[in-house]
Amino acid sequence: MKIILPKDVESIYSPFNYDNNIPTKWKEVALFNNLNIGIICVDGLCGAINLDGEIVIPIEYDNLINFTELNNTHILAKKDELWGYISWENNTLIPFEYSYASVFQNGKAKVCKNGRHYFINEQNEILIELDGMKL
Repeated sequence: MKIILPKDVESIYSPFNYDNNIPTKWKEVALFNNLNIGIICVDGLCGAINLDGEIVIPIEYDNLINFTELNNTHILAKKDELWGYISWENNTLIPFEYSYASVFQNGKAKVCKNGRHYFINEQNEILIELDGMKL
């Protein structure tokens, strides 16, 4: 039986087996979100696990950023030096084509592609080009 409990006061978690007290190879697990999924990192790559310690997003991303407190369905993910967005089911929602990307807030995110900055919506449609504008 696996259990995931806090390892220290910084919200880092580690699963262990009650019988053997075996720690995992995970370096960190972020706080679990309202879907009971936590982002983990191993050897410089990130993925996600559920409360049973099962991997629900493969450990293959350079970075994963979760802002479920904003009620996002899109996880900001970096793979092969480019940013895109995936779902909690590991489906690509917006392709990995941006050199910079932010989390979605109020249905829009700031991104950069080919040196140009934009706000996009959750369907990857350009809402406005930001270059040349005073912000």
